[in-house]
Amino acid sequence: MTLETIIETPAAAGAIIRARRSARGWSQQALADMAGVSRKFLIDLEAGHDRAELGKTLAVLAAVGLSLAATDPIPRGSDHDPARRDYAATFTRLIAERDFEFAIKMLADYATASLAAGAPLLQRSPRLKDTHWSAALAGITNYTAHRLGQPAPSWTRRIKPLDAAWMPAESYRSIRTPMKELTRAETPPELAALNVFIRERSLATA
Repeated sequence: MTLETIIETPAAAGAIIRARRSARGWSQQALADMAGVSRKFLIDLEAGHDRAELGKTLAVLAAVGLSLAATDPIPRGSDHDPARRDYAATFTRLIAERDFEFAIKMLADYATASLAAGAPLLQRSPRLKDTHWSAALAGITNYTAHRLGQPAPSWTRRIKPLDAAWMPAESYRSIRTPMKELTRAETPPELAALNVFIRERSLATA
């Protein structure tokens, strides 16, 4: 009979990862290297910090031979499959609801899914009324096309640069000057050309 442990808090997840790593005689750096994460991330994860990114957490769990389980089945269908998601409808809805924080997460989701699919998933214009988000999606579409060595969809050429620099994260929170400068420095040229600034590390997760 296999004993199951229910993980309900970040602290519990950190404790079991730390215990499994120690039992195998691995250093934090060794496990971080195997999971493809930074040692700082692993330190925070093992300490039970609640801001750990799920994707990286899953990579660490897999590296030590653990996985998450749920009693409910995984939802199926286009709403839950990034490769089949209707991103135009998704962004139209999120912007109308002013759910900008989740919209930013969807920008990264769109970039990651496009890179994984081998082509930008928005081959047609999303026809958003908001010029800022249209520019962001055009920039990311150009970015993913360039990463994949493909021409960008023609609709992106109709999107004009914004009149002023814009960081999507400022839609829902303030950003300090040092982070603004870092974001500008680490924004892919395809987005910067449209006056949209997002750090590449926030997009290139595939």
